[in-house]
Amino acid sequence: MKDYIISYRTKEKYALIEYKKEDEIEYYCTGRILKFSFPKKLHELINEYNELVNTITLSLLDEIEEKIYWYDLMLKSSENRIFNISLKENEYISFFLKYPTSDGFLDRYPSI
Repeated sequence: MKDYIISYRTKEKYALIEYKKEDEIEYYCTGRILKFSFPKKLHELINEYNELVNTITLSLLDEIEEKIYWYDLMLKSSENRIFNISLKENEYISFFLKYPTSDGFLDRYPSI
């Protein structure tokens, strides 16, 4: 499927992607970035978030998540919010269509 990633808050388009839902993990999608237009600040925040997750530095995640959530990212056509975005070389993307928690999935961002 093709869709744009937009900010619900600013109404700006940040990327055109082609993605698919993965069967092995509920609400998880992977794909390719066809057109990359993420603002530098947001791109840096997403990279910092992923670095913290990869190094298991969970104590700092809330602050970074709050800054990313400000953008309120979603898929334009399907109007699904997207969570836990990972970007690789500005060419590959992965994300969840619901926010994963230890108690299940949420449709919206958790209260931080």
